[in-house]
Amino acid sequence: MASNLVGNATAASAGTIDQDQIAARPVLRPGEVLEDIPGLVISQHSGEGKANQYYLRGFQLDHGTDLAGTIDGVPVNMPTHAHGQGYSDINWLMPELVSFVTYKKGPYYADEGDFSTAGSYDLYIRDTIGPTASFGLGTDGYDRLFVAASPQVGAGNLLYAVEAYHDDGPFVNPDDYKKINGVLRWSESTATTEFNVTAWAYRGDFNSTDQIPQRLVDAGLLSRFGAVDPSDGGRTYRYVLSTEYTHQDPNGTTSFNAYGESYGLDLFSNFTYNQFDASDYYNVHYNPLTCSTAFSTCAPSAQHVNSYVSYCPANNTPAPFTYSCGDQREQEDQRFVSGFTLKRDIIAGRAATEFGAGLRNDNIYVLGLFLTQDQVRFANGTLSNDRVVERDNYLYADTVYRAGNKLRLTGGLRFDYLTDDVSSFIPQNSGATGEGMLNPKFTAAYAPSPHQEVYANFGDSFHSNDARGTTQTVDPQTRTTVDPTDTPVQNYSPLVRAWGEEVGYRYSVPHDTATIAFWKLNIASELVFDGDHGVTTPNGPTVRKGIELTNFWTPLPGWTVFTDVATSTARFLTNPDNLGTFVPESLNVVTSAGISTDRRGYSASLDLRYFGPRVLDQAGDAVSTPSSVLDFQYVAKLRAGSKLKLDVFNVLNSVSDDVEYDYQSWLPSDAANPATAGLNPAYPNACQTNGTGCGVNDYHFHPSDSRQVRLTYSVPL
Repeated sequence: MASNLVGNATAASAGTIDQDQIAARPVLRPGEVLEDIPGLVISQHSGEGKANQYYLRGFQLDHGTDLAGTIDGVPVNMPTHAHGQGYSDINWLMPELVSFVTYKKGPYYADEGDFSTAGSYDLYIRDTIGPTASFGLGTDGYDRLFVAASPQVGAGNLLYAVEAYHDDGPFVNPDDYKKINGVLRWSESTATTEFNVTAWAYRGDFNSTDQIPQRLVDAGLLSRFGAVDPSDGGRTYRYVLSTEYTHQDPNGTTSFNAYGESYGLDLFSNFTYNQFDASDYYNVHYNPLTCSTAFSTCAPSAQHVNSYVSYCPANNTPAPFTYSCGDQREQEDQRFVSGFTLKRDIIAGRAATEFGAGLRNDNIYVLGLFLTQDQVRFANGTLSNDRVVERDNYLYADTVYRAGNKLRLTGGLRFDYLTDDVSSFIPQNSGATGEGMLNPKFTAAYAPSPHQEVYANFGDSFHSNDARGTTQTVDPQTRTTVDPTDTPVQNYSPLVRAWGEEVGYRYSVPHDTATIAFWKLNIASELVFDGDHGVTTPNGPTVRKGIELTNFWTPLPGWTVFTDVATSTARFLTNPDNLGTFVPESLNVVTSAGISTDRRGYSASLDLRYFGPRVLDQAGDAVSTPSSVLDFQYVAKLRAGSKLKLDVFNVLNSVSDDVEYDYQSWLPSDAANPATAGLNPAYPNACQTNGTGCGVNDYHFHPSDSRQVRLTYSVPL
């Protein structure tokens, strides 16, 4: 049941998720713990070892941009990441350890900074857990072992937890996702003080079945669960040491948290297959070797045949080839992240003020983009390999004033100063930048009764840009001041402002809680760093508007019915290229509904998620297919505290997609496609061109899992 937050929440769209809510819903992947946040959708476009795709408030948030997250004060998002700005991987989370989650939407909160424009969540880990072991088995190679306990050690408790996990998924090329996870936490709690120190260790290895073109499936050349490049995949790790301290005195509360984190990702992806054949760049732009050596394993695609012939001695010109290198890229990110936050709450009369200060420092010592085939780098296939030091220093103040028993007024200011120092593989792209931004916040909350409250929210916020985009002057592929499409290379400011407003209403009685929110959000520019090509691309200013409705109802003791409906529209405010004003990938509507019961001998739940259509291009011509997925969970409560849990995901085995995109790609089979008629038949397996570019525009999708059945037995130790 949702908590009664009347008199405490600052917006209708803010809330909490407790252990009971998390336990009552089936969780296919760790990130789905967050799907209890109304309107948030978690999906995946390739191997499960990658960060999830996030959708919220009309955003396709990619892997986390504009959704800020922390786990016990440790930031999840990664700025200036090899795969995408704000990359947010929470595969290191073990759902059993979650104590509660708080969430906020919109830029109205002084304590939330970078990436929080659409929303933010703060996830907290429990200090104690009953000694338990659980064993899980399931379809498609799923198995999981989880062991945890928290014995008393000295004046506190020592929580430890270990997870070993494997999953293949339904794919022809199995994910073979293997992860090992461990947590060690010592905590002490007294009447006035709480303290903990926590060590995390996570490593994951996985194959990736990335999105595939619809035309191959329609032609019967590829299964819906097939892979174009079976060598895609990756490896990642995360090792964290953090501490939290909170002390209450007669005048207020002092809080401090600090963390240090070693992180790495080595990812291999191929989204366009053979369109930008790696040998194009490898031989024409970078490789000083002779053609006979350079083309010993790969041949150039036809779009650079003229360059190839002029570059090579005539007697080395090869016969028509049947193989090309493909477009696989390796993205490597290794960094050490450190930071702290210091807060002080002071209560004086009707006012409660929180002051905060902190910093985050990312020392990114490997930030690379490489041309590869079968996960092997070409000898001279480095597109970029940079070092970046990025620091965010911030101060904020936030005051809640109770103007009587019914009205609360909250005003805040936040100042961030971001610095970037880029040492680029391409010297012309090196440099240092810095920018500060002051963001005001305001909230009014009026409670006409103890069971209802009305809110008005206003605020500014920001998201940071990839540091490489702030200093770039030369394209990593062409090595000139224009990119492969002849667009001039530009650099951009480190920070992008966003501003929003919201009105909402909350109603809460013992058996029912409902909220409704009407919101609007503007972003000055949606810049996107293209990790596959190493450049930042500009997008214009946007506006998003939407409505969110949630309801939790307990018609009978032990029964809960919930419904969430979130709708939104997203538009560019300008249209300089006459391409249209739709924001590609923006989510139009998402609905969740479910029913659960918790009885003496069992518990059960049934959940439905409807993922609405999304416009996939600016013109609004390409639209994704909506999907509905039904999940079921049944838990038998056995003797002596043991449990047997059955999870069935996608109960109806519906054919649906986790993600859909609309873009160009090219495969050898496209040489026979009428759309490529008139092209050079001497190069049947390369991306052809007739002077207007190459590639076939198509829908590309990653399928949702087919029906998955998992059985878990838990026993107290």
